[in-house]
Amino acid sequence: MSFPETPGSSFNLLTGQCKRMEIQMPLFKWYKKYSVSNKELDEHHKTLFDIFNRLYDNCLAHDKAHCIDPIIDELKAYSSYHFTAEEQHMRTKGYQEIDKHISAHRGFTQRTLHLQQVAGKDEPEATRELIAFLGNWLLHHVIEEDKKYTV
Repeated sequence: MSFPETPGSSFNLLTGQCKRMEIQMPLFKWYKKYSVSNKELDEHHKTLFDIFNRLYDNCLAHDKAHCIDPIIDELKAYSSYHFTAEEQHMRTKGYQEIDKHISAHRGFTQRTLHLQQVAGKDEPEATRELIAFLGNWLLHHVIEEDKKYTV
C-alpha cells in the first residue's frame, strides 16, 4: 500500500481516506537577534509574540472578530506587566531615553484600548487594521527601540 506524499495531509489507515490539514505558521517568530540581553525581558517579548500569534490565528485568520475580547484582555494585562518590568530595568541601567520609551508604551496601551472598543462594535475591517498596526508596532518596538537600552 502506498501512502500519500502530500504535505499538509494525513492518511487514515482504517478508512483509507486522506484528510487535508491546515498548517499554521506563526505570524511573529522569535529570533535570537531580537534579544535584549536580559532573559526575563526576552521571555516577556516571546510571550507578547505568542499573544499576537493567537490573536491572528484564532480570530483574524478565521474571520471571527467576535472572539477577540479575551485575547485583548490578556494583551492589556501582559503588556502592562511587561512594560512595568522593562521600565524598571531601564531605570536600573540609567537609560537616558526612558521618558520617550515610556511614552511609546503608553501609546501602545491606548491603541490596545481602542482596539477593544472597535472590536466591540463588530467592525471586522477596522479591527484587522488595528491589529495589524499593533503587531507592526510590537515588532518594530522590540527589534528597534528595545535594542537601544541594551547598548
